[in-house]
Amino acid sequence: MVFNHLYVLTNMPIQRFGSMLVSKGEFEHYMALLKNAYQPQNLESVMCRTLLSVDWRGYVYDCDFNQMLGLPLRLNGQPRVHLRQLTSGDLDGNPIVVKDHCYGCTAGQGSSCGGALS
Repeated sequence: MVFNHLYVLTNMPIQRFGSMLVSKGEFEHYMALLKNAYQPQNLESVMCRTLLSVDWRGYVYDCDFNQMLGLPLRLNGQPRVHLRQLTSGDLDGNPIVVKDHCYGCTAGQGSSCGGALS
């Protein structure tokens, strides 16, 4: 097996990895590591600014990580949005749901499905 282009994503402190960190008493340390490695220049290139995640039922999320955490995309005060409800331009300027796990995409060189950001 040969890998031509290998993308490495930050381990997000969610789901199984987050549970492991909690059980080992390392969750707070890992979060501090991510927060201290925050790089504001990565904000322009994070994947949630240009991509969406859609679950099997058609509900839309700002990113895969928000989908795994059950944090749906918000639009005009709706608790969740279905893909069929979106039209061109609906998301222009729409705020992105942001929580502490988002530091994972902005830490260090950044992280996205396209690889490092900077």
